[in-house]
Amino acid sequence: MRALPPNTPPPASGHLRFSRPEAFSSTVSSLYRPVVLESAPRTRFSGGIEARRIDDLLLSRVEATTHEFRRVAGDTGAAGPQGGPVKVFALVEGVAVLRQDEHEVVLEPGGLGLVDTARTYDILGDDGFDCLILMLPGPRLGLRPDDLAELSAARFDAGALDELVVPYLSGLARNLPVLDGAAGRRVAHTTVELLSALLQAQLGPRLPRARIHRAELTERAQMFVREHLDDRALSPGAIAEALHVSPRYVHSLFSSAGTTVSAFVRAQRLEASRRDLADPHLTHLAIADVAARRGFSDGAHFTRAFKDAYGVTPSAFRRTAALPPPD
Repeated sequence: MRALPPNTPPPASGHLRFSRPEAFSSTVSSLYRPVVLESAPRTRFSGGIEARRIDDLLLSRVEATTHEFRRVAGDTGAAGPQGGPVKVFALVEGVAVLRQDEHEVVLEPGGLGLVDTARTYDILGDDGFDCLILMLPGPRLGLRPDDLAELSAARFDAGALDELVVPYLSGLARNLPVLDGAAGRRVAHTTVELLSALLQAQLGPRLPRARIHRAELTERAQMFVREHLDDRALSPGAIAEALHVSPRYVHSLFSSAGTTVSAFVRAQRLEASRRDLADPHLTHLAIADVAARRGFSDGAHFTRAFKDAYGVTPSAFRRTAALPPPD
């Protein structure tokens, strides 16, 4: 499979292998956010990445021999008013060390850790590791910047929830292809809900019940949008009716998540269209049909919006996605 150029959205799925640490580092930067490879063995390096993207959730299983990465904050678009995307690490094998701010945590198999990608952090794998990494916006987990500061590179101890969530994530790491099926979006939604519950338990009773309820409503609103992208009547009013709240409150939910209803709907429709264009089972559909099935009523508008979002036209993207992998 081809490595992705910088700032290009990753494919919906894929499995890459690496024998050179520089190529591994470049792909990690493309998938997530730019990182610096601080150290890696010159010989006998081995790495692998298996990735799946479901809407704004990126799940990947990453394995590598001895290495050290540093994420340096400050690149364009790293953080908005709600902070940067959150990376959650669920270790499958080996040992990893996460450092952020003044915090450091050593992860062993079954261990969980979290970092805020808007701020500098380090990840070290002195003897290599195999890890499930999830990256998603903090608000989807009900987290604010001050929560991230408390949770980053901290040891998790959420009691009984650990016994439920950790085995689930380990199983997911070993079965990422389940996300390719019809139930993929539901599995992703369940994963986010479980992580949110664990993190809220970690934060403890200081987290107001009203905030928990608001985070749950935001997740439900976003899920409603993802399930109704083909409905051209999708609107704040339709979302409000489904959630039994007012349209004004729907606007408030999306604003708290750092976006607007219209921007979120457009981004989800574009991402769904991008996946369809890359799907070899949908090559029989004309580009206009792909746009229409995702709620775009005007083909020219879809082409402009797609190019603005991804830097290429829909037709050029489809041609590139259809190319065979290099030898």
